[in-house]
Amino acid sequence: MNKVNHKMLQLARESRGLNQTELAEKINVPQGNLSRMERDDIGVKEEILERISEALNYPKDFFYQDNIICPSDTHYRKSISIDQKTLLRAEAIMNIYKFNVEELLKSLDLSTKNVPVLSEQYDSPEKVAKFIRSYWKIPKGSIDNLTKVAEDNGIIVIYIDFETDKIEGRTIIASTGHPIVFINKNSSSDRQRLTLSHEIAHVILHANNMPVMGRDEEEEAYKFAHEFLMPYSECQYDLNNKLTLEKLADLKRIWKVSMQAILERAKNQELITDSRYRYLQSQISNKGWKKREPLEPVKEMPTLLDKMVKIFIGELEHSKEEMAKIFKLNMGEFEERYMTKNYKLRIA
Repeated sequence: MNKVNHKMLQLARESRGLNQTELAEKINVPQGNLSRMERDDIGVKEEILERISEALNYPKDFFYQDNIICPSDTHYRKSISIDQKTLLRAEAIMNIYKFNVEELLKSLDLSTKNVPVLSEQYDSPEKVAKFIRSYWKIPKGSIDNLTKVAEDNGIIVIYIDFETDKIEGRTIIASTGHPIVFINKNSSSDRQRLTLSHEIAHVILHANNMPVMGRDEEEEAYKFAHEFLMPYSECQYDLNNKLTLEKLADLKRIWKVSMQAILERAKNQELITDSRYRYLQSQISNKGWKKREPLEPVKEMPTLLDKMVKIFIGELEHSKEEMAKIFKLNMGEFEERYMTKNYKLRIA
């Protein structure tokens, strides 16, 4: 008989945003006993598992999984103020998506994982960005659809609600080596593009490397992202002219990057004075554009995960019920996460 995986108890609880005390009250057991279950000090009786399953809205099969739970790339992040419950919930939900993706990849040959291993000659984030644009055969100029570029090269992009604007993106690497990049679905489209480029940087620059003392990996990722989205050789002339809000707006239309990111690019390249930078930042702030600017580019929608699910439902003729069972989710949650398209279903 299979044993309940104590790690899945904790993961399920955290994914619902509950602490031990709150779940213990819902299932009518002492908090100390629940703590012992999650530490695997005591087993989980069938009756208790029934209560946990109902309280957390997961089928009982969920708790018998032996998948590997991975942290996201949070070790790259500078310290930001996020309450622990929100952070744990986000990490848990991302891992559950990872489990589901890995189930799909067991039957699908997603052979387009095209993330190169760097040689030592690429000694700066900007050089790596230039190399990747060439390696992925990205033409000069603005990248029309960055999400498609990422997915065409085997990076799975998923929009989720982090329930906070303090998390823009995170990445988890699947057991197959495919990066899964999670983007805040509530962010503006220009910010989503910068976040995706930033996460691509972490995948390429840092995913297979141990953190190095004194190395600012966040700064490296932003340098990569700026060069990747706005190659300096192509935008230097525009940034070198006297920038105004109107000029920033024109450049945003061209490069599909926020005015604030363009302004930062000019500052980092020492193409504007500090006083001019502060003046334009104050104008942006006075207009209330700090969090959401006008002239947003069209939002890019990920399609790779949808296509993978569609193959299971269409070509492999799985019903919704079978898919929910494979993913170890209840039907409502499966439909909410994966049935965003009008797939042709067979009768179960």
